[in-house]
Amino acid sequence: MKSTEPQRTALPPPAAIVLLVTSDETLISRVRAMISTDRSIVLHASQSIGDAEIEALEIHPTVVLLDLDLRGRTPALDLLRRLRRRPETLSVPVIVLGGHEETQLRAAVFDAGAADYVEKLPDPIELRSRIKTHSEAFNVRAERNDSVSAIGRLQRQLRDALRDADEARRAGTDGRPGGMESAVWRAKIDSLTELGEQLSRIHDFHLLMERILSEARALVGADAGTIYTREGDALRFAFSQNDALEQPGRISNTRFSSLVVPVSARSIAGWCAMSGELVNIADAYELDQSAPYRFDQSYDAVTGYRTRSVIAMPLRNASDVVLGVLQLLNSGGESPEKSTQFSADDERMVAYFASMATVVIERAQLTETVILRMIRMAEVRDPGETGPHIERVAGYSLVVFDEWARRRGFEGPGFERQRDRLRIAAKLHDVGKIGISDAILKNPGRLDPDEIRQMQQHTVIGARLFADNPTQFDETARDVVLNHHERWDGAGYPGYVDVNGRPLVDPTSGLPQPGGKRGEDIPLFARIVGLADVFDALSSRRAYKEAWGEEQVLEFVKSESGRHFDPELVDIFFAQLGEIRSVRRAHMGD
Repeated sequence: MKSTEPQRTALPPPAAIVLLVTSDETLISRVRAMISTDRSIVLHASQSIGDAEIEALEIHPTVVLLDLDLRGRTPALDLLRRLRRRPETLSVPVIVLGGHEETQLRAAVFDAGAADYVEKLPDPIELRSRIKTHSEAFNVRAERNDSVSAIGRLQRQLRDALRDADEARRAGTDGRPGGMESAVWRAKIDSLTELGEQLSRIHDFHLLMERILSEARALVGADAGTIYTREGDALRFAFSQNDALEQPGRISNTRFSSLVVPVSARSIAGWCAMSGELVNIADAYELDQSAPYRFDQSYDAVTGYRTRSVIAMPLRNASDVVLGVLQLLNSGGESPEKSTQFSADDERMVAYFASMATVVIERAQLTETVILRMIRMAEVRDPGETGPHIERVAGYSLVVFDEWARRRGFEGPGFERQRDRLRIAAKLHDVGKIGISDAILKNPGRLDPDEIRQMQQHTVIGARLFADNPTQFDETARDVVLNHHERWDGAGYPGYVDVNGRPLVDPTSGLPQPGGKRGEDIPLFARIVGLADVFDALSSRRAYKEAWGEEQVLEFVKSESGRHFDPELVDIFFAQLGEIRSVRRAHMGD
């Protein structure tokens, strides 16, 4: 007899767990009302400083909202410092709720370890956006730690596999001889274990994936390989390597980096993603008609490559979701006399590499989610930071960088990685405005000198968001955010400071380095984004000004060559003016 009890659908875990520390019951009610429309945020309130520290250990918040007026400002700052000292709460972001026009207080708050400062109380959309952005950043850091642990687990599995393989071969239970073959197997396992240790120290997504693919190919003797990432109902050639195609006179495989194949039985990789099953075939051109998939010959037709043996492994996460496919080609090489089918041992090796690639993809997806959230939060805070403006600045920057790289002969995967970092960093160039007072940020009039100094702090505040993460993406974003208002002639800001705004000391004189950075002391990407940002700001209407005409803007850019802007970049800008105009037409939202 069937049960009549209704089926219960499991609710997803909350995206944000908030601990609000305040003695103000009215504030608790207002915050609760402001976030009540978003079920992904869970609120806990603590009305005691002493209890708050204990409650933070019990509920494991993803963000703390700290009322600065809680029994006076000194106790609140002391609580903030204690949270920063505890290893359990060290990385939990703290958003301080305070008043406006309190520059010195803001500085003290950030010095004590706050991640953000919000005036009581911001717009509900802004508050929810800040909470989710900081929570997701916290969750990404936790996931990064989990990914290192996952690689550690893989290493232990590899050691177990080595032990079991050795025992089986010594006992003769695997039906295969020992000797040289056993030594080769042990060497492969040792190499893979060492790789796991090395990967745990690499944080750049592209470098990790390239390393995983190259090592997988080496350990199973594959001539070529591809890591596909799933994007809806398609697989993208995210990373592709082919020794034969990199030889002189052959078409480079890098041109296929943007190609996609459908998730379907029309290709081996597509069927692997669709079914979630391993595929291992001896010759792609000799498929049995009963096979549930077909071999797509278009890649070979274009390149002149001859695919023979193929092994494809789904990249399946802990939730049984297929994130992509790892595919390797031609065990033993492209030549027919050398190419053989991948062995059962090769299948086990590929499975370990697939597990590593899955961990890395999940980590990258989480990081991208946080980036997009930060971009949206910048849009909410600053009326000038609209989506179209951000897209135009990123688009202009890529046009200039592409030509700069072309003139120097830069191409290939390394160029693509740099291009991708620039694209995201350009979108985040003004993210530090989340820490600027609304009274300044949304002031339609002219700012006074003190307000200008406060506004200039957005470069340091933004750079600080990327200070604690070691990835090459974070380094690029930090360089752009901190330096995009520097000038070629040294008259920009914030000058020679670290991410906390402290002056850097000249190693020769022992004195703080004066003035702004100049010339090539300014990172290239910051020089590019600085030019793109000024061009778009002058070309666009804002609350405090009308848009300039194109002729006037271009005359200004030309006149500032060698003063505000790098002369070479200005030359490139005008050489690519047609592309610049195309980007502007494509994003005419404001």
